[in-house]
Amino acid sequence: MGGFATKHNVYKSLIQIRDLHEHVPETRLFSIGTLKAMLDKYTMVYVKPNNGTGGKDVFRVEQVKENKYFFQVNTEIRTFYTFEDLFKAIEKLRYKRVFVVQRGIELLKYDGRRFDLRIMVQKNPNQKWDTTGIIGRLGHPRKIVTNVCKGGSSKPVELLLARHVSDIDAYTNKLKDLGCRAVAQLNKTFPLIKEIGFDVGIDSNLRPWILEANPRPAIYGFKILKDKRIYQKIRRYQIMNGRR
Repeated sequence: MGGFATKHNVYKSLIQIRDLHEHVPETRLFSIGTLKAMLDKYTMVYVKPNNGTGGKDVFRVEQVKENKYFFQVNTEIRTFYTFEDLFKAIEKLRYKRVFVVQRGIELLKYDGRRFDLRIMVQKNPNQKWDTTGIIGRLGHPRKIVTNVCKGGSSKPVELLLARHVSDIDAYTNKLKDLGCRAVAQLNKTFPLIKEIGFDVGIDSNLRPWILEANPRPAIYGFKILKDKRIYQKIRRYQIMNGRR
């Protein structure tokens, strides 16, 4: 998908639309100045590869107080007492790859574990965008990412949202609409896309945040749903759109 693979390009496309801007966390190319400015602004950020997938090499970085920082990557947590030492440690692990700094969103939790949602949006047989499924992704209890390949697990969205949302049907309808609006904008920037798997986090105010947009999303998580027609439809649309 060419330039689509980069998180920064996706961010630049989505923020062009005012009503999407409030659902996209600020995302900047990594540098010492960007990291310092965004930690000062948000106190917690995620540092991740600009074109990475699968939750690999993602750092959760926090400024606890003026002279205390820590980051977590996988299950490792390290503490630093100067910003310079923090930056040097990330630089060493970055291996000169292009990274971004993204505003940190405190995700809702289920039984003490963070979760987010995968929203599938695909071209239908009429070549219109259709939100074909939403699945929850429950993170590993000791990790910062929710990816199933990193120890997370797929769960029905109704289960994960039950303690937080009173009208789940109405809320999921809003999520479906957000997915269609977001992909319509991305399609203007990247006209070749046929499907997008949005990773959407939800904060304590129930605001959804588009954390990632994947042009070749994994769909095996949808197999756990009781309604097997959802996975079958997603797979049918994939094949129709040329993905094997």
